[in-house]
Amino acid sequence: MDQITLWCVAGVIGALSLNTIWRIYSERERFLKDDLSDADSAFAWQIIIFLILPLLTLFDFRTTSVCCQLLGGYLSDIRYAVLWYQAIPVGLPSTDLFIPVLFSGTIVETVLVLLLLPALAFRPHPFLAMLIGYTAAFVPAMNLIVEPILSFTGLGNPKWQLATTYGDNHQALIMLGLHVFLAVLYLLVISNEWTRFWFAGLTRPAASDKLKETLANHDNIDNPKTACYLALLYERAGLRGKSQRQLKRMKKLCGDSVYTSFADAYLCYRKREYRKARRLFLGVAQGETLDTTLKGTLLAAAACSAFAEGDLIGALNFCERALEFDNHSLVARMVKVDVFLRQGKKDQAGAELLVAMQLGLTQELENKIPLDAEQTFRSISMCEERRAAKQALYAVHKS
Repeated sequence: MDQITLWCVAGVIGALSLNTIWRIYSERERFLKDDLSDADSAFAWQIIIFLILPLLTLFDFRTTSVCCQLLGGYLSDIRYAVLWYQAIPVGLPSTDLFIPVLFSGTIVETVLVLLLLPALAFRPHPFLAMLIGYTAAFVPAMNLIVEPILSFTGLGNPKWQLATTYGDNHQALIMLGLHVFLAVLYLLVISNEWTRFWFAGLTRPAASDKLKETLANHDNIDNPKTACYLALLYERAGLRGKSQRQLKRMKKLCGDSVYTSFADAYLCYRKREYRKARRLFLGVAQGETLDTTLKGTLLAAAACSAFAEGDLIGALNFCERALEFDNHSLVARMVKVDVFLRQGKKDQAGAELLVAMQLGLTQELENKIPLDAEQTFRSISMCEERRAAKQALYAVHKS
């Protein structure tokens, strides 16, 4: 990579780092929230990639340089690109020292990051716990899995190519075996369900507590209502794999239930399968036993799905239908504003926003896109209970 490209990469990353610093100041209220959202998670990843990773890369580079100098050598052919670097240790008194010096920065960097993990035992604030946990998961993944793959494919830091070219072959095999062992151990730990539950309790304690309470207090978790609530709680706690497995279980046990259709629609939206989510939300909204407010909520969710898919006309139509059932639907009105802005109709967007403000629609939309999942679940439960009661009453009269 030539110097001009390196400077361009450094400039782009520098600009993004400055933007991250500005967001840390301007959005500092995020650090005090107890209930974190996907937006908070994305912001944590931005901090890790554009602030923490550049600092750790610099730390890796300086550690390797100092270690090389202490042994009487120096680094040559240096290429530094903020997020990665390339340097070849030369002038060492023995070839046996080449691989230890080459990986010294990586080893110290990984150990330093893992030393942050004991801080999680003191249950820090959810956002800080998320930063520590994501960093402790990201850095070993980069060093143990991503970096070797990129190195052998000719991308990123070519440490492994240098190790096999200039280092002792026996040491290279030992290092490779150790890397494979640690990579497998890392994957086992990171994919362990207990680890995921524990981390969910640190970063999203409210959803995690509700999840534990539901699992402890409900003997029959296979009935449609409880199964749907568990799927929603798994998703809210950040346990997407568990929520998908719960949905598959629901489809086997109660595939024709409205609870299954609702959970499927919501989880499809969360997975960005907007076309399928739109169809499923519309299907649930067509239920005869639902009240008008609930129909409006589900149609507004279909409008969100259509807008996310890029179908502006479809989104606008769904919004109009949602407002026919519930004129106070904030989600539907905000989607209309977004559609009008995307179409360049600023006057209509302003008028729609003014109507929303006149109706007193000032509540926050965070965690309510495409809908408030817990509130919608409760509304569906009430409608289903009324339907069951009517069916029971009809059966009594008939008998």
